[in-house]
Amino acid sequence: MTSRTLTLMVTVFFAIIVAIVFQQIHTSMQEQGIASGGPYDNAAAYPRAVALAIALLVIVQILIEFGTGQRERIVVDPHGFKRAVGLLAVFAIYLGCLGWLGYHLTTTPMVFAIMIICGARQFGKMLLAALIMSFGFAFIFEKFLNVVLPGGVLSLNIPW
Repeated sequence: MTSRTLTLMVTVFFAIIVAIVFQQIHTSMQEQGIASGGPYDNAAAYPRAVALAIALLVIVQILIEFGTGQRERIVVDPHGFKRAVGLLAVFAIYLGCLGWLGYHLTTTPMVFAIMIICGARQFGKMLLAALIMSFGFAFIFEKFLNVVLPGGVLSLNIPW
């Protein structure tokens, strides 16, 4: 696979994401009545802004890709994507289990798995760091930001 093919695949992927975001804004969010008003009462404002930023970057990438003329043909080794695919898989599994198991049972293993994929090998320190990060973020979000994190089927929530 050449780098140009890979770049075009990623560009198309992000263009599809932008299209899905705008489709959701103009269908389900409008049906719920949450896609209008000012920035404080408009639930579609942030996704719209992020999608517009991604769309702008997609346009810039297309201009770079097709505006530079002929480039040297670079062959990309697919084995170099193992880490990226592993991280994507861990995140997908995390999102799949988050609603079922809850934040506290899924976040620590996810952070630990990310550390393993990224090359860390001091398992005791990794476990401690994963616990501190997951519970630290839970404390900040639940205590100071008043965000209710998913409790899962066991309804595990820490009363801070």
